[in-house]
Amino acid sequence: MMLLLRSWQSSSWRVCSGRSMEARPRRLASSRPFGVALMSASSSSSPPPTSATTTTTTTTTSATSTNSSTTKMALPPPPTVPSKFYIPRNSRVSPDSMYCIDSVYDNRIKRRRRIDPTRELNYTTTHWDLHKSVYRRVRHVLTTFGSSPFQRLMFPDFFITSIVAGCLICHNEFVAIDPSMWICMDANGTSAVAAGTTAIALLTGFRLNASYGRYAEGRRQLGVVNAASRDLASNALMWVKSKSDADRMLLLVKAYSVALTFHLNAKGNHPALRRSDPDMIERVYAEYRAEMLDVYRDDELHEDLVRACVWFRDGSNVPLGIATLMRGIIARNNVGGDDGRRGSADDALLNRELDVHVQRLVSSLGGCEGLQKTPIPTCFTRHASRLLFVWSNMIPFAIYAACGPLWTLPATIGISYTIMGIEDISVQLEEPFNILPLRQYSDGVRDAVDFVASAYPRQ
Repeated sequence: MMLLLRSWQSSSWRVCSGRSMEARPRRLASSRPFGVALMSASSSSSPPPTSATTTTTTTTTSATSTNSSTTKMALPPPPTVPSKFYIPRNSRVSPDSMYCIDSVYDNRIKRRRRIDPTRELNYTTTHWDLHKSVYRRVRHVLTTFGSSPFQRLMFPDFFITSIVAGCLICHNEFVAIDPSMWICMDANGTSAVAAGTTAIALLTGFRLNASYGRYAEGRRQLGVVNAASRDLASNALMWVKSKSDADRMLLLVKAYSVALTFHLNAKGNHPALRRSDPDMIERVYAEYRAEMLDVYRDDELHEDLVRACVWFRDGSNVPLGIATLMRGIIARNNVGGDDGRRGSADDALLNRELDVHVQRLVSSLGGCEGLQKTPIPTCFTRHASRLLFVWSNMIPFAIYAACGPLWTLPATIGISYTIMGIEDISVQLEEPFNILPLRQYSDGVRDAVDFVASAYPRQ
């Protein structure tokens, strides 16, 4: 009886194990060594190898996994489409040469579509002089119809309001026999709309303040990433014992900023990419792979580069993975580097300082993810949107008696633009990583790390 019970339990365990393994094919595939995963991905279109070739490949893969720190790795998995927008640093004429700059405002990216938001670039002293010019108001008024709030509100908001105002004008002018048949508000109705305008203006002001707070917090978190990257690069050159580990740390710092850009922006901060493209995911990966290959520009490709590309294809948190690799270097440095000896108490303090800078990077990552994943409470924003829509379509009825058929429509558009423009600006600021120049910040981190490495007096 006991033998039958044991045989039944063992068969049941095998069935359950088989089901659990079938339910988790991705985890099993991701647990393979990187050399095996890349070789299988790169050889999917080639004929199956012979047994001798398979044996050689297995032997080479095991050797690669054993000596991964000194062995050259295969190229990261290639995308199905080539990189189209990224220009390597050495090929750029100027830091902003990969952007299509607006001819009117030379410090912002040109808006390719009507619904695109305003994306400012880093300011220089020349841009600040233009920003503070005494002629700024004249220039701003002349470019009103080309501004992002006005163009974004043209359709459907202004279009619907114009239809309502046009129907009102046609009825009162061509259908109504005398003014007593006009469809418009009296003095009491106009006063009620004026009171509602004050309340709606306060509501949109609160929404703008909340959105700007998110924008300022996002910029502050990216500033922490910039400062922590500089500190980590300089401290790694001072305190990491192994030169190869120090160089690897510098590359990881530069790769972290690139990975953070693509982690916070679905298009990798490439405004020309469109979410409606059928191969959107592959196009983003092509740009990501091109930037990572630009970071690792030496002849020997690193395992960290392959890992970062594989993580990106798997949808993993690449910045967090890179920070974990940094901590692996710190842990290796804590035992004396290549010789394996335990470091002294002073070494532990220095390694603790290195880990503090990595912790700053991880904390900033968490702050940025909080802004990215949590909007302003939608009950507030939707309520404000509903009130604005109803209010803007009530304006023609409130001002028709005073403005007449000629000025009702332009006055309605002007009044609506003053309040709805503020609300549209707050919508643009609510998602800070869609309008902040993340690539310029990433390029700044790379330039700072390269300068620190060149200025540090190595022996």
